[in-house]
Amino acid sequence: MYQSFEPTQALSPFVECYWSWYVEPGHQTIDDILPDAAPEFILHLAAIPFVKHDSGEWIQQHRAFLYCAAHHTLSLAIREPMMVFAIRFRPWGVSRFSQQSMATMLDRPVLPFEALGELGDELVAVLRMSDTDTRRVELANSLLEGALQIPARNDKRLKKLLDAANGGRCRSAEMARTLTMSDRSFSRLWSEIVGIQPRRFIQLMRFHNALSMIEAGEELAAVAAECGYSDQAHMGRRIKAISGLPPTSLRRRLGNNVYRNLYASRPGAPWHSREKQ
Repeated sequence: MYQSFEPTQALSPFVECYWSWYVEPGHQTIDDILPDAAPEFILHLAAIPFVKHDSGEWIQQHRAFLYCAAHHTLSLAIREPMMVFAIRFRPWGVSRFSQQSMATMLDRPVLPFEALGELGDELVAVLRMSDTDTRRVELANSLLEGALQIPARNDKRLKKLLDAANGGRCRSAEMARTLTMSDRSFSRLWSEIVGIQPRRFIQLMRFHNALSMIEAGEELAAVAAECGYSDQAHMGRRIKAISGLPPTSLRRRLGNNVYRNLYASRPGAPWHSREKQ
């Protein structure tokens, strides 16, 4: 069972949602978590699942960690009953709370203190002591709002970047011109705050928007046109390059598993939520 919870208004520019996920006894499966550049602070409250390493070996996850899937699909093996509570940040959100560059924290589990300093350890401590999701949300809101009172090293640059990005709709060169920066300087700024190159961010935005429309039963040609691909064949190549599967096969593969649960109600990519604010 999956549930999501809204952050406070003060946190919503940086936190997309909180979510919990309970897996019942006897449920065993392998699920694929697709790259989306949205960092998530994960806390396992019961059994800890296994992830597939590049070597092909299955390795147990940490109890608590930050993870941002930006380039690789994460395969998750669930073998025992699970309870997960997580904070889903927007692609730029962690940069408001961390002293680390996001570029150093992609596609790998980052322990709480490395990712968020003392705030990371405090989150783990209070969330593990709580016995309800409602209380966990309250405590997470309190700690994160407290952290907002501390000046961030890149507040002004972060705000300028987000205003220029227009929800991720502009091309890199257009965003750079809005900021009166060179393409190279803009790319460095974006990569420091979001962790990936602007071009990759735009590719992921189109990818998830396309998947949400395909899942809703839209015609593939119409999806390609709406999401900014040159044609249906171009869309198929880009989706396969990111996920390893063509669009229709990916839809069948995902079914009613983690991906659909996490994205069906938002829908899709994290920038959708930002546009509604």
